[in-house]
Amino acid sequence: MPPEIELATSVRIAHALREQIITGELPMGAKLNEREIADRLAVSRVPVREALPILEAEGFISSQPRRGAVVHTFTLGDAREVFDLRRQIEPLASELAARRAAAGADVTAMCEALDAAQAAAGPLPPSSRNSDLHEEIIKLAGHDLLERISGILSGRVRWLFRLTPERDTIAMWQEHKGIVDAIVAGSPDLAAMLTAAHVERARIESLPLLEGRLPVERPRARRRRGQVER
Repeated sequence: MPPEIELATSVRIAHALREQIITGELPMGAKLNEREIADRLAVSRVPVREALPILEAEGFISSQPRRGAVVHTFTLGDAREVFDLRRQIEPLASELAARRAAAGADVTAMCEALDAAQAAAGPLPPSSRNSDLHEEIIKLAGHDLLERISGILSGRVRWLFRLTPERDTIAMWQEHKGIVDAIVAGSPDLAAMLTAAHVERARIESLPLLEGRLPVERPRARRRRGQVER
């Protein structure tokens, strides 16, 4: 198989596995067997092996001695870190997006994502549609480095959204609409302020819910018989 085809296949496999982790089809702590994945996706083991480092770089899996690749166990500490970064990145993205909108940038994709987030039914759950809107704002910001950093964070944000489905309410959509309206109006300070408040509200409401759903710490790897703890 030509290298460019193998690369495309490995990216596709990484995407499929990422979605299975986010939805819980591949639970936290599950071991990823290259042969089983290759058989299930009807591909060779080579692109599967190349897909795993992509997921490890994004924090979805980790490589453990003698166990191979294992799905990352998301902890409360991880959740707090996600909100820490969102609090810094998303207001900046909204500010930059508003400045670009004021300069004439096309806001159609962002507005369509807002409409999709409001939809009561559809092929994607509300959490995914909300994530799509946040990603469209990042794209509209037109900042390459910010988009790269956000790309790593995005999957974890989607993971958190799926863990707190009860927060997918009309109130959240109304907050999103306020942010989008400020961006479309070309008001960078207001867009940044509303986004900061939105992320902080998400933190305050989400963390108590996650306390009963996520471990405080990652489970320690079991020692083999005769192995001395260091």
